[in-house]
Amino acid sequence: MVSGCGATHVLSAPKRPPLPGIQAFAVKPGGSTAAFHSRPDLRPPTITATVSEKGEALGHADPGLMFLGPGPVSLNGSNQYGPLIVDRAGTPVWFRPLSQGVQVTNFACAQYQGKPVLVWWQGKIQQSGYGQGEAVVLDSNYREIARVRAAGGRSMDLHALTVTAEGTALFTCYPQTVPMDLSSLDMPRKSQVLESIIQEVDIASGRLLFEWRSLQHIPVSATQEPHGEPYDYLHINSIEQLSDGNLLVSGRHTWALYKLERQTGRVIWTLGGKQSQFRMGPGAQFAWQHDARQHSDNVLTVFDNGSNGPIETEHESRGLVLDVDEQRRQVTLRQAYTSPERLLPGAMGSVQILPSDRVLVGFGVKSHVTEFTSDGGPLFDIALPTGMYSYRGLRLPWSGSPHHRPAVAAGRDRQSGAALVYASWNGATKVAGWKVAAGAKHGQLRPLGIARRRGFETVIPLPSDPRYASVTALDHAGRELRRSPIIQL
Repeated sequence: MVSGCGATHVLSAPKRPPLPGIQAFAVKPGGSTAAFHSRPDLRPPTITATVSEKGEALGHADPGLMFLGPGPVSLNGSNQYGPLIVDRAGTPVWFRPLSQGVQVTNFACAQYQGKPVLVWWQGKIQQSGYGQGEAVVLDSNYREIARVRAAGGRSMDLHALTVTAEGTALFTCYPQTVPMDLSSLDMPRKSQVLESIIQEVDIASGRLLFEWRSLQHIPVSATQEPHGEPYDYLHINSIEQLSDGNLLVSGRHTWALYKLERQTGRVIWTLGGKQSQFRMGPGAQFAWQHDARQHSDNVLTVFDNGSNGPIETEHESRGLVLDVDEQRRQVTLRQAYTSPERLLPGAMGSVQILPSDRVLVGFGVKSHVTEFTSDGGPLFDIALPTGMYSYRGLRLPWSGSPHHRPAVAAGRDRQSGAALVYASWNGATKVAGWKVAAGAKHGQLRPLGIARRRGFETVIPLPSDPRYASVTALDHAGRELRRSPIIQL
């Protein structure tokens, strides 16, 4: 789900036609949310980007844009939340605000029916910590092409969502409550246990292809979770389809990863936790983890939260790269990545090995996503405003061409009174500049000049004081992409 989404366009200044250049600028947001004249309906959270001295020296090694799913730690206020793509400076590239009270997780790009798509989970998060919602799929023009829902009367949960090469979706469901006698575990005889459920659904038809229920395969005795009612003994929070077709899943409350046979659902092996079939080398054991991924036959990554509220196994959370020898059943720690701020998020998190072998670690509810050298040196960091989180933070290749026209608005410079044009195109990744046209009559606009794109919204002072204006988006070669509506100044 986190690769093969399509090329990211590296933009440079457009080749200048025989038109004068217009000095344009961007307005930096002054608070926790950005505001735009051309798109007043969009108020994405302000992203803070920080570069270490080593990051300045080494520069960027990997293409791609940052995929975030901003959400609130607590549902207060009227901030907008939804899937957000930003560049390396934290500047918005695309944002889609969701309805009040609806949150987003698992935002990424994927391949569906041979084409790049965006996909995410959206829904309501319950007090239980689980979600009830559905998956949304958009094409590269940002048109919705599918919604994916759980089958059999179940509801799709927030924790895991993967689009497969076969055009299916693998995801967790809202857990089922099952009565169970837990007296053999020194727990109440009349207990209620939450059973984790995985489904695979064909995206096009909605047909259920596979359902896995945890109590048929993983005993309650494997848990590390203190007793509660209902008892959330396993808490699956990631699913990945492996190269052999089987599944790798993470059980947060058992501190274990499981390889599941795709056809029968049986556990092929257990890595970590009380019932580990692997010898865990020094520093390799994890607890309360998220986002287990296999990067090659012998390399796994996982985010070791090391904390579940008051219960801590670590003083700070770690992004782990593990060497796994399946034949010898041995796990060795290759590298641990910890935040310079010594963050200890009790929930969420992600680890991604980039093409350059740098490592990107999302620190969940602590709002930060940090890029490291392969040996653990921090290079770049982006942070959401305090009180917001992103379930994961991923750098992925993406090229978007919106089906709608560029947006434009008029304004006046407060000091000089000169006419201003504000130009933006939400989701367009190929824009390098704007050709400005203006005139005294609506149907008689003439080109005035070229302005370089500056951030999400470019502010363009006009060299004259016309009555009407429009802008045309240009790519890096100076080719025209699409023109905005004509506005009155």
